[in-house]
Amino acid sequence: MSVRQGNGVDVVVRSRRVVTRTGVVPAAIHVSGGMIRTVAAWHDVPAGARLDDVGELAVLPGVVDTHVHLNEPGRTEWEGFATATRAAAAGGVTTLICMPNT
Repeated sequence: MSVRQGNGVDVVVRSRRVVTRTGVVPAAIHVSGGMIRTVAAWHDVPAGARLDDVGELAVLPGVVDTHVHLNEPGRTEWEGFATATRAAAAGGVTTLICMPNT
């Protein structure tokens, strides 16, 4: 649990490579209460906020996979909920939409 600072920003995740809808830019991502509040200029780090500077590592939105067959109940030896969600998370997928025929 974080302690909210007077400016409302708990954590700033900063990278030289943040993927946005306009391209890859240096940016500082302001987080409060576990939610992204804004994507600001790279140098914008409010006083009192914890800074996680990841350097040149890319920061990008999670991927949504809209066509997943979780095979549960049924063919869990092929791939079930546990293995599919672990594999998705390892690959940067944040949301799975399971097909109705699984």
